[in-house]
Amino acid sequence: MRLRLVKGGSTLSIYAVVLDNGTCPAADFLESLRQRDKASHGSLVNLLARHAEHGPIRNEKKSRAIKGKVNLWEFKTRQGDRMVFFYLAGRKTVLTHGFHKGAPAKTEYRRAEAIRDRYLQGG
Repeated sequence: MRLRLVKGGSTLSIYAVVLDNGTCPAADFLESLRQRDKASHGSLVNLLARHAEHGPIRNEKKSRAIKGKVNLWEFKTRQGDRMVFFYLAGRKTVLTHGFHKGAPAKTEYRRAEAIRDRYLQGG
C-alpha cells in the first residue's frame, strides 16, 4: 500500500490510500460522486480544502470522530455522503474510502479500520 496526495494545504496534507491492487477507494468514490451528485461532490471537495488549509473541522455536522473507534473520523455532506479518514504524524490526514449514508455504517467503519491497520502494518 502507498499514499497518493489529494490536497496539500498550509495546515495539513490530505492523502488517499492506494491498495496493493492499484485501486484508490477514496479517489474512486470522489469520481463517482462527481458524476452522480455534483452538490455532494462540491461539498466534500470544499470540506477537504478547508481541512487542509485550516486544520480539523470542529463542526460535528461536517466532520466527527467515529464513536468507539480509535483514530477514525469521517467527513459528512448534507446530502448523506461520508468519507472516512485517520491521522498520521507529520500533519497528514489519510482518506480510506467513502460511502453513502444508507450503507451499513458498521460495515463501512470496519472496512476503514482494516485499510488503516493494513497500511500502518506496512502493507
